[in-house]
Amino acid sequence: MLLKRHIPLICDRYFKIKRLVVEPILTSSFPKLATKARLKFDKVREKHLLLLPERVVVLNETAASILTLCDGSRTVHTIAEDLRSSLQAGTEELSTDALLDLNEMKEDITEFLREMEVQGWVVIHKHGTVDYQEQ
Repeated sequence: MLLKRHIPLICDRYFKIKRLVVEPILTSSFPKLATKARLKFDKVREKHLLLLPERVVVLNETAASILTLCDGSRTVHTIAEDLRSSLQAGTEELSTDALLDLNEMKEDITEFLREMEVQGWVVIHKHGTVDYQEQ
């Protein structure tokens, strides 16, 4: 009887299952690159890179544009507005219907940032104050 009570404790101690709880990212959240991550443009290959410990991630133009704006001082809403205005400036001859809706862009950026947060490459702060003493 005593053994049966201790088995769950032993199993919990040695075989903990890490549960990942992903909170929704609000458009008022402040994303920033994790301290272990760094953006770089490789001039030889003409590619944007995300440098991580023992890993290099090749980014497309859109991902690089989003991550460049993730400095902890901009909200997701501001990042979406900045990207949309830069797209508008580059494509003035296109009709306004061809450009993405701001809300649709926010959803796409939020989904991208959520994946980056799960990977540990981006940290999402819910408030404007950023804690630089990251773990």
